[in-house]
Amino acid sequence: MAILVLIMKNLHQYIYLSQVVILLLTISSCSKFSEGVVHEIAFPEHTPRLATTLIVNDEDEKLVAMISSSASVLDSEGPQIVQGAVITLSDESGVTIYSLSQDEFNGSHYILNLDNNFGTFQGAITLTVDAPEFDEVTATTSMPSKPQFDLHYEYQGDTLNNPWGSSLRDAYTLDFENNLGIRKNYLIHVDALYIDAYTGDTLEWMTQYLDTGPDPRITHHRMSDGIIVTDESSSSDEEAMSEVKFSTKSYEVGEKWAPISIRVRVESLSEELANFYLSVDSHLSGGPDLFAEPTLIYSNVSSGFGCFGLASEVVVFVE
Repeated sequence: MAILVLIMKNLHQYIYLSQVVILLLTISSCSKFSEGVVHEIAFPEHTPRLATTLIVNDEDEKLVAMISSSASVLDSEGPQIVQGAVITLSDESGVTIYSLSQDEFNGSHYILNLDNNFGTFQGAITLTVDAPEFDEVTATTSMPSKPQFDLHYEYQGDTLNNPWGSSLRDAYTLDFENNLGIRKNYLIHVDALYIDAYTGDTLEWMTQYLDTGPDPRITHHRMSDGIIVTDESSSSDEEAMSEVKFSTKSYEVGEKWAPISIRVRVESLSEELANFYLSVDSHLSGGPDLFAEPTLIYSNVSSGFGCFGLASEVVVFVE
C-alpha cells in the first residue's frame, strides 16, 4: 500500500513537471515568434527577355502581337511593353509571309490589318522577333486542319437544376471525326446576336456561358467562356470524340430579350495553343490558396515566355 501511495505521489509530480516544461517551451516559442524569425532568400539575377504572344485564327483579318520584357519578382515596375521590335512570320522555306514593325505599333500591341483573312498554310510556320537590346526569340507551330463535326441542336432540350429551382436550357451535341493516333483539341463557343429593345439597333455578338456535365474531355476556358475539348486520353478510339454535350440559357420564342440569331464557333487548336490555354486555365483555377502547388504557364517561345499558336475555325448558324 505504501508503494502504491509513493507511485501515485511521484506520478502527480511527473504530471506537474511535464506541464511546467510544456508551459516553458510554449512561452519560449511565443517569445521567438513575437520577435520574428528572418530567413534571407537570395533571388537569382534576372536578365530581361522578350515575352511574345501571337495567336492567329485562319479567319482573322488582322494580326495582333504583344511584345514585352520579362521582369524579376523584385522589379517594382514589372514587365514593360517593348517598342521597336520586328516581328516576322515565315514558312518552311524561310519565305516571309507577314512582317510587323514599329509602324504597326499602337501603344500596347503591334497590329497589322490584312487585305484578306489569314488563311491556311501547309507545313510549319516560324515566328521570329528581334528588338533592340534583346536576344532574338523564335517559335514554331503548324496550322491545324479545319474541324469536322456534326451538330445537333435541341431547343429547350435540357434542364438545369439548382437550389433555387430548375430552368430549361438549349441543348447542343457535337460529334467530331476522330483521327486515330492524333491528338485533337477544339475550342467551342456559342454566340448570340441581340437587338436593343429600346433603340431597335442590332448589337454585337455576345458569347454565351456553356454548362456541361461531368466529362473528362472538357475543360472550361475561363478567359473566353468557351470550352476546350481534347481526346488526349482516348485518341485511339474511333468514337472518342462523339457526343460532346453542353447547354446554354434558353429564351421563350417571341420573348423581348430573345436573341435574333445564334451561332456555334468551333476552332481546331494547334497543340502548342491547346497546351497554353490549358495551362492558363489550370493556373487560374488554383484560386487564392497560398499553399497550393504553383502551376507553370506553357510556352513554346525560345525565351520561355509567351505563346505562338494557330487555329482554324468553322462557324455554324443555328436555325
